[in-house]
Amino acid sequence: MKSRSSGTGARWLRAALPACSGRAGIGPAVPPLALSVLGAVAAMLAFAAELPGRGALPLILCSTPEAPQPGASVTTVQSEPLVGMPNKRITTQLVRFPPGAAAPRHVHGGDLSVYVLKGSVRSEHAGMPIAEFHAGQMFYEPQGTVHVFIENPSATETAELLAVMVHEEGAELTTFLD
Repeated sequence: MKSRSSGTGARWLRAALPACSGRAGIGPAVPPLALSVLGAVAAMLAFAAELPGRGALPLILCSTPEAPQPGASVTTVQSEPLVGMPNKRITTQLVRFPPGAAAPRHVHGGDLSVYVLKGSVRSEHAGMPIAEFHAGQMFYEPQGTVHVFIENPSATETAELLAVMVHEEGAELTTFLD
């Protein structure tokens, strides 16, 4: 029986996986566990593609400029003027990151306090080390701080955040820089 490690699927897998070691300017490298899972799936599909009568299977294993990551969805829960602070508002938003979703470099138009409701997120603010925040934890972003990236590292669980921002009336709440 022919060894599958020498077939075209295995060659494709060896060529494709190094490309998954980072994300096109979005943030850090793919976590090793995620890369292992992707590798196992790719190996099974590559094996199936080599069976007699099967053609090559089109696969997308990682984020590339041609295959962008899914993004977050944002729902405004409430936005009210702040009594005693003319031209200021407080806005509360529910932010959902599906598995593997990420948001690129951005800034917020106000001071932001974020509570992780479900799952976890990895995040980097300019000048700070990458940090991971889990359900029940909070982080703060002063207005104008560059948020280098934020992502859901899970391949299976949605992450949900409650973001509360104090901002000027009419301010752009999020501005993407890339």
